[in-house]
Amino acid sequence: MLCTSTYPLFHKLRFSMKHILVVAVVWFVAIDVTQQYCSQFGRQHLQHQCVLTPESVEGPFYLDDQLIRRDIREDRQGLPLKLRLTLTDVNTCEPLSNVSIDVWQCDAIGDYSGYIHANITRWGHAKTIDNTRWLRGIQMTDKNGVAEFMTVFPGWYSGRATHIHILSHTGNRTIHTGQLYFPEEMLKRIDRLYPYNTTKSRRQTNEKDRLYRKFKGANSMLAK
Repeated sequence: MLCTSTYPLFHKLRFSMKHILVVAVVWFVAIDVTQQYCSQFGRQHLQHQCVLTPESVEGPFYLDDQLIRRDIREDRQGLPLKLRLTLTDVNTCEPLSNVSIDVWQCDAIGDYSGYIHANITRWGHAKTIDNTRWLRGIQMTDKNGVAEFMTVFPGWYSGRATHIHILSHTGNRTIHTGQLYFPEEMLKRIDRLYPYNTTKSRRQTNEKDRLYRKFKGANSMLAK
């Protein structure tokens, strides 16, 4: 099942830096459980749109800095992106509140804060090389299971499809580690915008991305 946007912007909007692209997704947070239909509980608006299975890799760029903030952009250029995430319980279709959602991503030209211009060649966690921390942040889900971030649309780096990292946990227990992807139709349009069109690396398409294929990235698509 795809994570589909609740906002019909993607086929109508001429992307420019004057617009804020809104991406919203509803997760259901049980693994290997038959999907429930929320209409039976009278909560159709919380119908699960994204299957959080299977888990993906954390990657080398995660930092446990506990940056509690909604706006993670700092000075980064790029298409403004509002990322609205909703967590629901697959068994009851009830929203999951007080869940911590950690988000991190590269900027429009493919750099991660803490690792600017780093040449990382392995998948394990890498040691930081600078003190920057843009495009990283944590939010708690509210009583409606919603957490929202203000960011920029991510760029890409060599060998990887465009993606955003997520990690959700309650207390010391991690309940999901994953990566969110975007449809090719959208990416081709954004590729032409500044500063995305200044990067020298070639963007990997979703279907050619090794991790996208291995971890069934189509189940973690932010919009279609």
